Amino acid sequence: ASSASLRKVAAARLAVLADAHDPAGRPLIPSAAPERWWGVVEPSESEIPVRDPDSPLALSASTIDGITTCPLQWFLRREVHADSAPTVRMSFGNVLHALAEEVARTGVTDLDDLMKRLDTVWAEITFDAPWQSAVEREAARKALAAFLVWHDGRPGRELVGAEVGFDVTVEMEPEPVRLRGSLDRVERDAEGRMRVIDFKTSKSDVSKGDAAAHPQLATYQVAVEAGALEALEGATRSSGGAELVMLRQISKDGMPGVRAQDATSDAADPAWALELLAAAATRVRAERFTPLPSEGCDNCEYRRCCSGRAEGRQVIE
Repeated sequence: ASSASLRKVAAARLAVLADAHDPAGRPLIPSAAPERWWGVVEPSESEIPVRDPDSPLALSASTIDGITTCPLQWFLRREVHADSAPTVRMSFGNVLHALAEEVARTGVTDLDDLMKRLDTVWAEITFDAPWQSAVEREAARKALAAFLVWHDGRPGRELVGAEVGFDVTVEMEPEPVRLRGSLDRVERDAEGRMRVIDFKTSKSDVSKGDAAAHPQLATYQVAVEAGALEALEGATRSSGGAELVMLRQISKDGMPGVRAQDATSDAADPAWALELLAAAATRVRAERFTPLPSEGCDNCEYRRCCSGRAEGRQVIE
């Protein structure tokens, strides 16, 4: 640490430098002024809110999931749009979702027919090398085969709709929230309740425990109970739960991994999903997007600008 006398001398010399101007009155050494030093001035705040305070707060299930997982990552990816260009992973997922919808809509369940449809768009996906295209195409074939096994083995379930868009307002505290989005698949169970299916094409798995508290699935259940499916014939406001179908997590019997979430109404605390939604809404309004450390931090693309990581902290910290 510097002595008091040395700091006093340094301050005096900096004051002289900061006061030096050219004949036109422009500072010769502007960086000598303390108000220009990194870390001295308080962080700036935008005058434009993230969400219009005079309009209903509109959120999606993926937004709730992102904010709950890591507010900073969500803000950089969805609001700043600091994410990278569309990846092969995203294109892979889009193609499989489209084919899953086609199966639900047309009843086509022949794998060869589905692969022919896949091949009509596969060439449009940009791969780094031809071998990667072949590997991913084979992965898509296996995922589609697993999907068909799952699709054909739904005892006690009736298909209600696929790629079902919704736009519904949830009356809650501290303010109503408008939920918008699309449901991959909706089924009716033996008790007449609605069950939302969300297909995942990521190589990473989701544990049963994480699925039980999955924010995206919970948001879908809230939307169902708020009337998101009322436009569908035979649909009700009664949620029978939700599930993730992991199309790349394939078991020995050919089935994809299924991770279920019980109906929120059957939980010990039936309000937990609404509380999750309220917490996310409050964070968006407060505009406090701090990092939330988790197992996914090591693979996060924003590590170098994250205050929760050593490589992302300011040099003065």
